Amino acid sequence: MTAKTILCFDLDGTLVNSNEAQIASFNKAIELNNLPFVPSRQLLALFGKPADAIVRILFPDIPERKIQKVAKDKSGFMIKETYKLVKQVPGVVEALELLKERYFIALVSNSQHDDITALLKGAGIPAKLFDAAACRTEVVHAKPAPDEIFKIEKKLGAKVEYVIGDTTYDLMAGKAAGKKTIAVLSGVHDMALLSTENPTAIIESVAVLPDLLFEKD
Repeated sequence: MTAKTILCFDLDGTLVNSNEAQIASFNKAIELNNLPFVPSRQLLALFGKPADAIVRILFPDIPERKIQKVAKDKSGFMIKETYKLVKQVPGVVEALELLKERYFIALVSNSQHDDITALLKGAGIPAKLFDAAACRTEVVHAKPAPDEIFKIEKKLGAKVEYVIGDTTYDLMAGKAAGKKTIAVLSGVHDMALLSTENPTAIIESVAVLPDLLFEKD
């Protein structure tokens, strides 16, 4: 019998539609800290990076302690309020349930654990579907570094076969870890941008992933 391998999924834009919630939480944190308003389009262009990295890019002249405070406030708003705006990418729960019969299912996210819990709750995705999760606070380097992927392998004692995500950062992390990558078109990066990282496959959404992987069996 072949040993079970791992599918590593990004969360935002891959399993959940969270742009509205993420923008709202950033805007609330920015306003709370008396910083200039940032247009949604500018925020969206940075999604996929950790919150503190986004704040650092938007406000390069503020001190590091304030950068960390804005990021912390943003997380607080997500956990307490804006998670209610999160929606499930259609068909992902059914897909994950099918995939779980043959693979370990894991989350790798540049969010913090409390944010992950809130996002899953908002989207109505049961946390029990996942065998493990790794977030940016558990590793030295967030995506696009491969640290979160290696953390998952250590937790589950198995090898990651595919890394699935909606941004080039996910694909870069997968490639850096020496894994096959699958891009989904349900998030912030389009086909042209995702294609620059030469993923193993590009699909519409996680909903059709079982068709792709089971076809290979």
